[in-house]
Formats: sequence, C-alpha cells, structure tokens
Amino acid sequence: MAMSLTLHARYFDSYPLLAVLPLGKKNKEVRSVGHKTERALLNRVQEALDGLQPAGGKDIQQFLKLEGKAYFPVFLNRGEEVHPHFMKPEFFLWNDFSSVHGIPKNKEAFYDENFADLSKTGLSSHIEEVLRDYRFLARVAMKSKAEWESEIEKSYDRHPFVMLARDKEPVIQAVEKMNRSSLLSLLSPPEETAFWRHRVEIVMRPYRELPEPCEHEKVLSFDSEREWIIELCEDCGKKKLFHVEQKRVELEEEPDMDKAVKRIATIERQFNELAGNNVPLIEALEKMVRFKHKLSGLDEVLRLKESLSRRPVRSSLLEDPFLSFAERLQQTAVPQERPSSALLWFAQFRLPDVALLKEVRRRSLEEAEQELQTVKQKLEQEAEQSPYDAKEVCLTVKGKDLTFEQVFSILQELGNSLQSQPLHLIAQLLKGRTSSQIRGQEWDQTPLYGYLSSWEEKDIQKAFKKLEKEGWIEKQTKGYEALIQNLASR
Repeated sequence: MAMSLTLHARYFDSYPLLAVLPLGKKNKEVRSVGHKTERALLNRVQEALDGLQPAGGKDIQQFLKLEGKAYFPVFLNRGEEVHPHFMKPEFFLWNDFSSVHGIPKNKEAFYDENFADLSKTGLSSHIEEVLRDYRFLARVAMKSKAEWESEIEKSYDRHPFVMLARDKEPVIQAVEKMNRSSLLSLLSPPEETAFWRHRVEIVMRPYRELPEPCEHEKVLSFDSEREWIIELCEDCGKKKLFHVEQKRVELEEEPDMDKAVKRIATIERQFNELAGNNVPLIEALEKMVRFKHKLSGLDEVLRLKESLSRRPVRSSLLEDPFLSFAERLQQTAVPQERPSSALLWFAQFRLPDVALLKEVRRRSLEEAEQELQTVKQKLEQEAEQSPYDAKEVCLTVKGKDLTFEQVFSILQELGNSLQSQPLHLIAQLLKGRTSSQIRGQEWDQTPLYGYLSSWEEKDIQKAFKKLEKEGWIEKQTKGYEALIQNLASR
C-alpha cells in the first residue's frame, strides 16, 4: 500500500494537476504557494503536464491517494520556496508519513535534475521520464513487497536454466566435488584430466552464479523503462531481474539453453570416459568399499587405541602401522550404492589421503581381517594390565613429587565431595588452610585436608594444570571432572 498524502497535500485552482506538499519534518503544512517566482515555476510544471496529457494519471493519483484532478507531487519548504527536484516514486511505495510532521527531506529520495534550470523542452522531457517512473510504480503498488517477492521466487523457479540446474543437481554437485578431489591426481593421462578441469570452469560458471535460496531481507529497485523489478540480496550479492509485464525472471547472465544442456551432459560423459580408462584405480576403489563394509571391528580397535593413548606411559603397540591404516580407513567415506555414472560414483569417495589406496592395493581383505583381529587382541591384553605402579612418581612440580597413589586419591574426591569446586578452594584444602566454607562443608575432617601441606598453593594449582594438560582431568564450567579414578583404568 502506498503512503497516503491526503493529510499533507494542498490543491490550488491555478495548478489543478499539482499536489503541493510541505517538505521537512518541521514544515507541517502548505499555507500558500509563495512568491511570484515560485508561482511562475509551478505554472511551468502545470503547463508541461498539460502539454504532455499523459495516460495513467488516475493510476498515479490512486497510488499517492491524492484528490481532485491532481496526480503530480511538488514540494515547498518552510520559506514557501519550491524545492526544485521531483521526488522519486520509490519513496512513496509501501511507506507512510506521520500525520504530525511534514515530508522528510532526504536527498536520495529526489531526482538529481534541478528542474528550475531546465528549458521548456528539457522540463517536458524530464517530467515525461518522471511520469513513466510513477506510472510503473503505481502498478507495482497494487501488490505488497511480500507478494512481489513470492511472485519473483515462483518465476525464478520456472526459469529454464534454474529447472535444468535442479534436474542436474546430482551431476553438478558431483562435478564440483571431483574438481576438488585428490582422486583427480590419480587419473591418467594427466593432460586429459587438465582439459576436463578447464572445461569444468567454463561449464560450471553459470551454475555458480545462480542465487542460492536464502532468508535474508531483499532490496527491491525498479527500472520503469524496461519494466523490471530488480531484487537484490545484499548479503549474498545476487540479483534477480523480474519482467513485470512478461512475468518472468531474467538472470544477470542468460545462458544459451541449447549449449547448457549439451555442456552438462558432455562434462559428465568426458569424466566417465576418462575414468573408464583407469581400470586399476576403479579396482582399488572397489576394494576400498569392500574393506569399509567388511572390516566391522575398526571402531572397537580405534576405541581401544584411544583409551591406551591416554595413559601416561605410551604403549609401543600404538605405533603399529595397521592402526594408522585403520584410522585413515575409518575417516574414509565410500558410496553405499554403485550408480551407473562413474562421475557420480567417484564423487562419493572422501579420502584422508590418496596414499591410502596404495595400502589397500597391497593387502587382501583376508589379510586385513587377520591384522585387525591380531591388533585387537594385543590392545585388549594391554588394556587389562595396570599401567601404574602406585609408588611411582606421576608428576613433579618445583622439586616436589606426586605419586600415582596420591594423584588417584585426589581424583577420587573430584568425583565425590570436591565435584564442582573451584581450583583455589581445592588448593586451600590440600594445603590445609581453613575457611568458613571449608569448615561449613566439614572438609577439614576429610583425609585430604592438609594432604599436600608441604606444597605451596600456587604449586598445587600448577600440578592441576599439568594433570589437565595430560588428560587426567577436564575443566568444567564449575570445577574439574576426573577422567579416571582408579589404578586399574585409564
């Protein structure tokens, strides 16, 4: 809905086509048309309108909510001087004025042309362009901004190239993935791979330029000469050009549809032919799929590895080459099904590195299964053994030692009475200091009170920082959590 000018406009018999409006927030109303010079200027505008006799005056009048015969707005400032610039119709669109203020004076709301300086012909030409803008915006005002945005979106979805992009989305995504994939480096001959990548940049450019669906606020601007509404997403930097009369969206760069259809088919066919000439690579990928599906014990083995790696004494088992292989294989993504297109199949692989394929090639599935079971048994045996000697030194701070037994005594209380307590309070307790909080909780009656009485509080805090760094404890929003609480686990 357009802003109503009913409360602001003044009409004069001498200028029946003009609506005279107050300009400036403190300029609430028009009392008269000012001096002789101002009346002469208004008369020139009236005469130009009479000479043009444009169609669409009623539409503009309805758009601006004006009365009588008037449909063309002009402005007077507080000094009753004519403002020599016409206001752009966009400023009236889907907007409203305060009934207690005049029309705000914003420079960007007015045309740059100073109509007071124009010749008769120049004024007539300028007014004709302004009227064209007003007539177009009068049509636009018949719908809300949301309705136009909805119509633009529906029209965009019907655009032939957008429909092609939607239909070919799996191929488009596969091309983009393969263009970044490390598997490309394994295809031969390399010159054909390079040519394919070069063609990708040409073929994919219009698809990359398509505006992505988004929830950002859109800015609408208008081109009355071509009868366009231009929808801009400032966040994405993308435009949609909507032909109001034809009810269709035009892209910033309109692709040749015949070429677009052929090119997307060709880029897929070229990759499939290139991949088809690399049988050893295809066989290696097929083998990797079997490894992923058959080696079901990978997760358990890697969980055991993670558990052992948290121990302060590092097990030599963790250096077993198969564990590195297992870890990288777990990180690998493989297709669940085999599409007929090699492009679509290749694009579903995600490898941490291409060297993994060499390791897959040199192992049979049976060998890998045997290695997996062997490593798993060794890890389980290692996990069952205690990695700690209770009297052995766990950590040292400024020449003072903490044994594993002492550390576990402290960690056990972190999971019980000291849970959610700040480090400075824990340090006071271990040092043997007293406070109302320590006495109130009766912590001074526990075995840990004064447990590290020979330590400085700041050194106790340093010891906790070391335990945190080495993965024994974890800092929480309040206090610490012990990640291990007995000598038999870690």
